[in-house]
Amino acid sequence: MVTGIEEVRGSVIDRNTPSTTRPPTTRGVRRGLEAGALALACSVFLVANVRASQPSKRTVAGDPSPQQFRSLITPDGIQFGLRQGPDKALAPAAFLFGSLLTEVLTSEHCRILLTAGYVCVALDAPGHGLDRATSEPPELRSWRHRLAAGRNFVSAVNTKLSSILDYLVAERIADPALVIAVGGSRGGFLAFHFAGSDPRVRGVAGLAPVTELRALDDFRGMHDHKLTASLSPICHAARLVGRHVLVIIGDRDNRVGTDHATALARQISKDAEGARIDLHVLAEPRGHHHPAATDELLRTWATKCLREDTTR
Repeated sequence: MVTGIEEVRGSVIDRNTPSTTRPPTTRGVRRGLEAGALALACSVFLVANVRASQPSKRTVAGDPSPQQFRSLITPDGIQFGLRQGPDKALAPAAFLFGSLLTEVLTSEHCRILLTAGYVCVALDAPGHGLDRATSEPPELRSWRHRLAAGRNFVSAVNTKLSSILDYLVAERIADPALVIAVGGSRGGFLAFHFAGSDPRVRGVAGLAPVTELRALDDFRGMHDHKLTASLSPICHAARLVGRHVLVIIGDRDNRVGTDHATALARQISKDAEGARIDLHVLAEPRGHHHPAATDELLRTWATKCLREDTTR
């Protein structure tokens, strides 16, 4: 039975809390250079199935260093990134979605999930990084380019993600009993699709998520395009039966559409039997940004997923 939707409205903006996009600091620039050097090293010294990683580092607070992740490759040739705790023990897995895997695996959301006990996994999004073909435009324009050519990039990336999960389970890195998908903006769109395509994904979080491509300026003129319309996650809400679902959206998000995000949550509540849905509509005057409470809500939800999994 669906437990319903928790909808939170109110002024939660902390003016002293930095947004997801922060101006670069001297330390940030230095860390970015270190991460770039690591990525270059990984691309040069590739070996089958296992990639070189940085030596273990710890911050003063005891959290994993943001640069510490490995580049791995599955037996069928899919390259992805992995970040895990120092003991490298079998753990619940969190698939993170955004644009570039290097950005996702060094994000605050990744740190939150690592601290909660997950291993974090990421793949370059379609049209980004290793997935971009030189003959196509970058980023979201590549999505439009592929859809206009009749190419379903969503099913293609879902196949890769399931293959990565197969590999992580076989290598006893990921515990198949609890897998979650977490994504912001375009990453939220991909997270909902992955959760709907693979029943091993028990929870999905969309943070200011894209839930309707045709709402974006990038897809203007494609309102009647059948393939694009069919990829709206709201069309596939019933696939999220029994899942943990988190949706966080600002109340004035004119980029992805506040109403589109809330409509998806309500459709999941209606169509997906047993889904446990947390919907938070939070005051966010800046438009398409993560509201200040996002990090804490993600931490609470991810911990709840672990706790409820152990009581099943």
